[in-house]
Amino acid sequence: MRVLHVAPEAYPLVKVGGLADVVGALPKALRPLGVEAEVLLPWHGGLEARRVGEVLFTFAGREEVAPLGERVEGGVRFLLLGVEGFGRERVYGYPDDQERYLRFALAAGRLAQGYDLVHAHDWTAALLALLAPTVYTIHNLAHQGLVDPGPFFHWTGLPWNLFHIEALEYYGQVNLMKGGIVFARLVTTVSPSYAEEIQTPEFGMGLDGVLRRHAPKLRGILNGLDPEVFDPAQDPHLPAPYSREDPSGKALAREAFRRATGLRPPILAYIGRLDPQKGLDLVLEALPRLGELGFSLYVQGVGEEVLAQGFREAEAKHPGWVRFVPAYDEALARLAYAGAEAVLVPSRFEPCGLVQMIAQRYGTPPVARAVGGLKDTVEDGKTGVLFQSYHPEGLLYGVLRLFRLGAESLGLRGMDKDFSWEGPARAYLEAYRRALG
Repeated sequence: MRVLHVAPEAYPLVKVGGLADVVGALPKALRPLGVEAEVLLPWHGGLEARRVGEVLFTFAGREEVAPLGERVEGGVRFLLLGVEGFGRERVYGYPDDQERYLRFALAAGRLAQGYDLVHAHDWTAALLALLAPTVYTIHNLAHQGLVDPGPFFHWTGLPWNLFHIEALEYYGQVNLMKGGIVFARLVTTVSPSYAEEIQTPEFGMGLDGVLRRHAPKLRGILNGLDPEVFDPAQDPHLPAPYSREDPSGKALAREAFRRATGLRPPILAYIGRLDPQKGLDLVLEALPRLGELGFSLYVQGVGEEVLAQGFREAEAKHPGWVRFVPAYDEALARLAYAGAEAVLVPSRFEPCGLVQMIAQRYGTPPVARAVGGLKDTVEDGKTGVLFQSYHPEGLLYGVLRLFRLGAESLGLRGMDKDFSWEGPARAYLEAYRRALG
């Protein structure tokens, strides 16, 4: 079986968030199951690859040519499409994102003809569901890809009879994610709990009715971690290796993390995007009380400026017990996973989340809100703590309960959990077989 994964990002070539980790790891896990899985990305600025051909496609009624590059990493073949608009610094965040990714998807549709199945990821690849046999994965329902209908039908050449409520129309616009849900042969999302939650008005982001109508083809498959990428026993960013059997190196990681941050223990860490989804307003509101209770806070990430300014001000006001790093520094992130006393994951909603899995892999217990993939991966009171209420008091309760239960012992039990891709890969193989009939 030949499967083409189509996505905007994939580790180790280009990474913005957890989507990249999934797209980079899943093809490797599928290979032992007999699936020849390759990954197709836009040829983003700065990516190096060997040119192996070109792809002819039609955009806005004109024939265009996209260079095709090839690069092999970790045994996975990555293909890069050099369509117009992608030789830039960032993966997302430009005014013409919809136009760029529709151009990419149309070119990808031509290339997909040589495969048995397309596995399309998120709104940027959702158009593939109208062009080829597709399994469509929703990584985050909040980003749906809305396009004005006039430009959409001009760019794609698709017929206007698709612009109705049972197909692409969504409050007067074209909704690309809705199209992926409606036209894919099978729809997956990245945890069983999130698959249930998105069928409700609270978490459905306006698409809960569509998802309920298509529930028979909706599956929740929990993401995994690449055990070779995230392994404290062989992580070059740590001062010493350690494992569940010999955790002695973890004490050295704690010392190194305290020196690197200048913070006093116990240290609570947040690693990830600065996004309202992630519950960082709770962290800022709870911060004075956390300080009174003797906790320090480490925050690392980039994103919304309002949140970044909030943490800059907190660090300036409390330099001894708040440290804010406005960047994604892989070495410091790994040191935080290993060296913090606990990791905070207080999300409003969470499709799956990788932070809480990485933390447990590194023996650091998470304090997480009981939503989506967080409640599927954190065993409350055993490998971490879950809290229910989206309120600063809920977060404070979770932190205090974690330390009453014993953060170190919970962290060690978390290292016993299997977050590998082996189980999820088998579930995806079954999804592919169902999609192909």
